[in-house]
Amino acid sequence: MSESSKARVLGLLGSPRTRSNTGLLLGEVLANAAEAGAETESISLRELTFRSCLHCGGCDATGRCVVQDDWQWIHPKIRAANHLVLASPIQFSGVSGEMKSMIDRAQCFWVEKYRLKRPVTDVTGERRGLFVATCGGSDIRVFDWAKPTVRAFFASVGVRYWGELFEAHTDVSPPMSERADVLAKARALGRRIVSP
Repeated sequence: MSESSKARVLGLLGSPRTRSNTGLLLGEVLANAAEAGAETESISLRELTFRSCLHCGGCDATGRCVVQDDWQWIHPKIRAANHLVLASPIQFSGVSGEMKSMIDRAQCFWVEKYRLKRPVTDVTGERRGLFVATCGGSDIRVFDWAKPTVRAFFASVGVRYWGELFEAHTDVSPPMSERADVLAKARALGRRIVSP
């Protein structure tokens, strides 16, 4: 497979922690997507500086955000990716603040797609979106409560909600690194997301 024909898989990590369960799972997904021939990139949102959407209307005419921060670096990467993987811990029954701020900034994609009626990407073929999430507690309903936000984001950026990987009880043993079943699921999804 030539470099130009490789599928690009972009992972967006919303964990506020340097070493995290969601980061471990995202790493497994991306490593196996790379083994399957994809070009992969992981972005830790906690390392960037960007605000949530200001609802200033600056994108209304162009579909481009006017706020100059690290979103301007993320935006073209989302636009150019064949597939997206959003990885976030569940916090107060939703995605993390870092992830939610990034999602809210996708308002410019929403404007471009739904108001201006323009394509939000030049990528051809199906664009797949995978949602990876973890929670420390036992109430697995929190994953369902977070999904509508992720679905809305994927729809706005022109990606189909293709799959999900959820793991609860992360506050108790065994650590994620020893949960062979969930790690195997992450690896399988990494291979499948780039398969025809």
